[in-house]
Amino acid sequence: MLTAMMLVATGVFAPPTMNDGALSGAQILPTNECHFAAVEAGLCGADGDSSLDIWDEIATGGGGGGGGDTGSGGSGVAPGGSVPVVETGGGDAPPAPSPDLIEGWNCLGPGDDVLGPACAEAAEEEPAVPGSPEDPEPEAPVIPALVARDVASFAPGAGEPVIEPYGIAIAHAPMNVAFAPEARTVGGDLFGLPIEVTFTPEFLTVDYGDGTVVEAGPTAATWEALGQEQLTPTATSHAYADRGTYPVRVSTSYAASVDFGPWGVHEVSGFVVSDAPVVDVTVYEKQSFLVARTCEENPAGPGCAAVG
Repeated sequence: MLTAMMLVATGVFAPPTMNDGALSGAQILPTNECHFAAVEAGLCGADGDSSLDIWDEIATGGGGGGGGDTGSGGSGVAPGGSVPVVETGGGDAPPAPSPDLIEGWNCLGPGDDVLGPACAEAAEEEPAVPGSPEDPEPEAPVIPALVARDVASFAPGAGEPVIEPYGIAIAHAPMNVAFAPEARTVGGDLFGLPIEVTFTPEFLTVDYGDGTVVEAGPTAATWEALGQEQLTPTATSHAYADRGTYPVRVSTSYAASVDFGPWGVHEVSGFVVSDAPVVDVTVYEKQSFLVARTCEENPAGPGCAAVG
């Protein structure tokens, strides 16, 4: 038994299941795809209309006899045709279909409200099953102001500086320190978040080991790169006053920024300092003498060491 409603077909369903020539259950077909048994059961009109009206209660299990009128309990004529249909109650004219129907079968309730396509088995509207909620947007983390010590552990290592000429120095003559650090990006985690830290060299600090410390630009070039002769002054050259061995230290001060991905790029306050390996420089003394013979010719001559 199917409670009164109207169905308007805008699509095609598969043929219904038949049982002893009658329509079983509450299977519904568009009128232009009616099976013979559905026509006998009075569920299809004969005027080619694709609308199917079912009023009051329609018996789908077996037959009902009746006279020739459409009164209560008798058999009548399906709308638009001559196929008998069993009606158990009187009927008013069916309501006009709503213009806001969706494609396919649509059911209209007693108040002409569109119930949608899922009403073939029962007239009562089943409660809607709530869908799965979308994953909520992750809450933005609180990222504090960054200082150099926060990213000091990510600081890039440094190569060994080059000492000119030939790794030694001559007292009272300029020696040169060459060093060229590069910008680098290092990955890791900070505050429990994946990050990338970019280090950009800003300036160098050179400690010559005799108490002299200078600051220079982000790179220190060789004499050749500068187009200069050896033993000429540069921004990172130094002349030692005495012979001996001195430790030369070069430090690079980097500006740093941290990329937190979707949470943005944060600048680091202060500089991150990276120290290069210490290089020992031996300083020799150069002496000039006006002699008649070389040291090979006269090993005992002035400024010559004993030749054995």
